[in-house]
Amino acid sequence: MLLRVLYLSVLFAVSQLAPPFSSPALARDSQVVGISRHEIPFDTARVDVDGDKVVLTWSAPGVGAVRIYSGSNASGTRRGRLVGTGADAGSLTLDLAAVRSLDRRYFLLVPDRGAPLVVAPRGLGLASAHNLRDLGGHRTTDGRWVRLGRIFRSDQMDRWSDPDLASVGGLGIGVIADLRTQRERDKDPDRVPAGARHIVLDVMASDDATAGAMREIAEGRGEQMMLRAYGGFVSLPSARSAYRGLFSELQRGSAPVLYHCTAGKDRTGWASVVTLMVLGVSREDAVADYLASNSYLVAKNEKLYAAMSQIPRDYLEPVFGVKRSFIDASFAEVERRYGSFDAYVRDGLGLSASDIRKLRRRYLAGRPQS
Repeated sequence: MLLRVLYLSVLFAVSQLAPPFSSPALARDSQVVGISRHEIPFDTARVDVDGDKVVLTWSAPGVGAVRIYSGSNASGTRRGRLVGTGADAGSLTLDLAAVRSLDRRYFLLVPDRGAPLVVAPRGLGLASAHNLRDLGGHRTTDGRWVRLGRIFRSDQMDRWSDPDLASVGGLGIGVIADLRTQRERDKDPDRVPAGARHIVLDVMASDDATAGAMREIAEGRGEQMMLRAYGGFVSLPSARSAYRGLFSELQRGSAPVLYHCTAGKDRTGWASVVTLMVLGVSREDAVADYLASNSYLVAKNEKLYAAMSQIPRDYLEPVFGVKRSFIDASFAEVERRYGSFDAYVRDGLGLSASDIRKLRRRYLAGRPQS
């Protein structure tokens, strides 16, 4: 216990000597070795929670040193507490209890050359919101990063506990976009954080086949059903309208946006892939974000398997999880109907080049690397 107190005391003392997030010295140093002070030099950076530890890893070729600060500010504009230093590539493991705050915890990676980067675990770790995640923290193909704390994706919100609802309320979310059907909304109405505006963007409203879904699953045709559904995310008039409406909300306000369906993996999954790619994230990285639902939904799905034990588990697995073949079915429909992803974004979703530039200005950090 004494050693722990001494450790935290030293960290606090060091933080009082540390420079603020925007240090003039760092700005001067960034003029060397070809790294602009507005470019974020990190090519990888992530935060993972492993039991009672927080593990940060990063790589920033061309810098000499990196300082790591812990704070509760997603923008990185407030001075935080210095928790470690490292070289251009490295890792840092911290005690989760030592860095936990009342709300979400962010880390600022400050290189001695170039612009700093805010990182955080993408998953919020809430017990009743299994697949609630931040869409930020991805690097674009031109070296910018999707800002954290601005766009969130989630599974159903009707089962959120009061503490988890309060935690989500602390994110300052301005819009909740519900991608579910009328039947889902009537059965399980959302719990909406105070101050958030709730809107309906029903992706499958024009699909007559949704009512027979349980029969198809019980007959072992769940995978074929999912492949059809993913094609529908592109072809259905209601899907195009819903996703177009989501991008309108992303362009409209300054407050964070959260969108969700029931499992947060299919309708929400395609929305996330498209959003990331519109922002300039590679298709592979966007698909990796999509596939991560399998990890986030493990505990929730085990309960569903137990509740539906009358149906063989191998009939349920394609419906409760995500597969690369599912998202590939959406891309195949994009190619069939529009010829390219860019054409789908332009003609199917109605996003102009100007709209895309506006979205990137709002949701990306840093400047394109030269």
